[in-house]
Amino acid sequence: MIVTNSKPYGVIRGSLRKWKKIGLIACNSCARVCETGGQKKLEELEERLKKDGFTVVGADVVPLTCNITAVKRRSYDGDYLVVLACDSGVFTVQSLFPNKVVVPALNTIGLGAKDSQGNIFLMKKF
Repeated sequence: MIVTNSKPYGVIRGSLRKWKKIGLIACNSCARVCETGGQKKLEELEERLKKDGFTVVGADVVPLTCNITAVKRRSYDGDYLVVLACDSGVFTVQSLFPNKVVVPALNTIGLGAKDSQGNIFLMKKF
């Protein structure tokens, strides 16, 4: 799996403009396992952005954001797309929606493995 961690909220917020519409996309695979993506983190970010006065016009959880077909089937409103996924997912979104500003919300750390207790081990750092 790909190991990610969250960028500081201030970095994400600083990349956005309040007068622009924002769409949110979260990966429900590796990022969810790392607890940086999935439905829970998507809802947390959406709530926080709205509380800070941003206009969030959509929020979507994609089973695998690096899967071109899965992302291509969807349409996203918003001038900005904030992506809670690894670099591969971010680049997939950028390539499919070149007219939107894509903001990565996560840092891609490396390759990892998860044990039966839920611990994530970084096997190879990028």
